Amino acid sequence: MARMARQLAPLAPSGCRSETLGELGVGICHAPLRAIDRIDGVPISDAQAGITLVASARLDDRAGLGAAIDIAPAELARMTDSALILRAWLRWGEDFVSHLLGDFVVAIWDERRRRLVLARDPMGQRDLFYHVGRDLLAFAPDVPGLWALSEVPRALEDSMLCNALTQDFTATPGATLFTGIDSLPGGHLLIAQPGREPELRAYWEPHASSAHIGRDESYYVEAYRAILGDAVATRLDGLEKPPGLLLSGGFDSSAIAGLARDPLERSGQRLVAAASVMPSDYSGTIRHAGRWVDLCARDMPWLDIRRVTRDGLDPIADIQRRLTERQTLPSVYDPVDAALCAELASGGARLAMDGHGGDYTLNPRGRHALARWLAVGEYRRFARELLAARRTSNRSIASLVRHDVVPHLLPARLRRWAAARQRAQLPVQRGFVETAGSTPLDRKGRGGLCWAIDLVRRSSGSASGFARHGLTLSRPFHDRRVVELALAIPPDLHVRDGHSRHLARTALQDVYPAEFQRRGRANDDPFPDFQPAIDRARPALLADLERMQQSPSLAVMIDFSRLRSLLAAMPPGAHRSGWEQDTHTALNTYCVARYVEWFRRDNRLAD
Repeated sequence: MARMARQLAPLAPSGCRSETLGELGVGICHAPLRAIDRIDGVPISDAQAGITLVASARLDDRAGLGAAIDIAPAELARMTDSALILRAWLRWGEDFVSHLLGDFVVAIWDERRRRLVLARDPMGQRDLFYHVGRDLLAFAPDVPGLWALSEVPRALEDSMLCNALTQDFTATPGATLFTGIDSLPGGHLLIAQPGREPELRAYWEPHASSAHIGRDESYYVEAYRAILGDAVATRLDGLEKPPGLLLSGGFDSSAIAGLARDPLERSGQRLVAAASVMPSDYSGTIRHAGRWVDLCARDMPWLDIRRVTRDGLDPIADIQRRLTERQTLPSVYDPVDAALCAELASGGARLAMDGHGGDYTLNPRGRHALARWLAVGEYRRFARELLAARRTSNRSIASLVRHDVVPHLLPARLRRWAAARQRAQLPVQRGFVETAGSTPLDRKGRGGLCWAIDLVRRSSGSASGFARHGLTLSRPFHDRRVVELALAIPPDLHVRDGHSRHLARTALQDVYPAEFQRRGRANDDPFPDFQPAIDRARPALLADLERMQQSPSLAVMIDFSRLRSLLAAMPPGAHRSGWEQDTHTALNTYCVARYVEWFRRDNRLAD
């Protein structure tokens, strides 16, 4: 337990606390957000029932949960979230988790039944990794915490490396890059008893709440405003420090910024908002979020905006820093994310929010809308919206049909063929894909938003990256109530008069700056000068590729010739405002190769 605490210390701004109770050892990386959290974060027990519990949690609707368990308001006001969860367990047993709203991971030990139950919130907002060994079940909020134990293997899974290289996100739920380590999927319990195989059990699946099905547009406008507004407000309730937001200037993060007004007025705090933009004196052609961030600053005086311009960024050097600091697979966006998190932390924030999830919950971009209207025979609406899309997007009819209609009407067989052809162009050795590649999961009839939500909740999240800056991540668009509303909204409400996000524009008309009513579909990339940054780093990058190509184990995986051709696809000085797909693919491959090289070398040094 002491070794795990030392390894996880960067995730615990208020320290790690742990206890050993016979054959059970439990602890927590303590990161209080509210005053009451300062007395939380230790294992609690009910001696009469023989139950010990530890939780990392931020519960919503505490009043409703307390009333359901018959807890008086005065007692509830003094009760920590862990104590409230314990009372829920004593009332409902393993069904307790269905009554919780919020972000949480929970471990419960039933001494009498010798039974351990791990639980993760429905959308997996807080991370929980675990290892099942011969005489051990270990769990932690980050993989390096498990590596503190000699019983946990430190090895990479070739099938998951192949998925990372081919950007295949259909891995088995809970699978990680590492042998013997799984991530507990969101909405699941893991139930373990000595001498038995652990049981993974789903307690929640993405679905439309029956309360929201079959309503009219006015209902959805009102529900959108009320439920998303409550998801934002509950996250701001009782905070000791000002909240933080990664403000991209898009519809989703700007909605959070606007809806934070009333709870911030009640608390007297401001919202620290970090935005990745080009320098204020920039006058080139790179598209970035600066204009939209400025509009939010104009209309939302409760924002404390911190602009990040990535001055002096060296992506290649930063990848090496990420490897040694986090010991996990780096991303090309890591340096930008780190700079944004640092700005939130410097502004005093402990809670961090972002707009992640809006595109596949309340605010889909409606890419399939034109094809769907054509497929179901709504020809007049198809024609009307096609002409409107041409007007609002400044794209030709031919371009809209080629990219927004035809691909979505192709037979499944042709779509699979096109996807396979696209994968064949990736800089990955075909032999490695054939031997290590995993079989894609069957969607089992689930498509669209449900499929996207499934992908998110069955994977590990981003919590540890924020935690290393002293921040606790919570995403309003991943609120269970938001998801269950989003899946009930008719698709026809997503696009209207050539504009996507129709419902957002309507429900939040007085929240967004007025100019949002006329803005287009495209978001601005958080790394808008990505291509110029890679152009500056190209000599060092090519030299590193030449060195890595000499490694037989990497050459088996990576097609270095194809990788170089992708890097050369964009001529010097050209850019697409952060959306240079060939360069992004090349850097993703480079990150995986660097990680494999570092991981295997680090293992040898440890041995």
